[in-house]
Amino acid sequence: MIPLLAVYTASKAAVNAFTESLAIELAPFNIRVGLVLPGRSPATRFGENAQRIMGEIPAEYAAWSQQLFQGMQDARAKVTRPEDVAHAIWQMANDPDTPVRLPAGEDAREMAAQLM
Repeated sequence: MIPLLAVYTASKAAVNAFTESLAIELAPFNIRVGLVLPGRSPATRFGENAQRIMGEIPAEYAAWSQQLFQGMQDARAKVTRPEDVAHAIWQMANDPDTPVRLPAGEDAREMAAQLM
């Protein structure tokens, strides 16, 4: 879960539920459905963009939010590379034993492990 981003988190949960339901629904027709879950990509500039909304965050959350957003800009942090996503898509398409939800990238795998 990503704190302070309830709508974003809820929409991700909806996509997960839809994908899992569709996978069950289409399995009798030998159609596999999967969801590749990439981690943080430096190209999205999420942390940098998040800094722009700092003035809109309630004062009670400001210090905590600042720390969270700075962590998203950490150049030393693990990220998902384009080749991680390409490999996950290839695996999803070619390996019938691949789970419905497949994290792509070292950071995504670590995050998924924490949630399990």
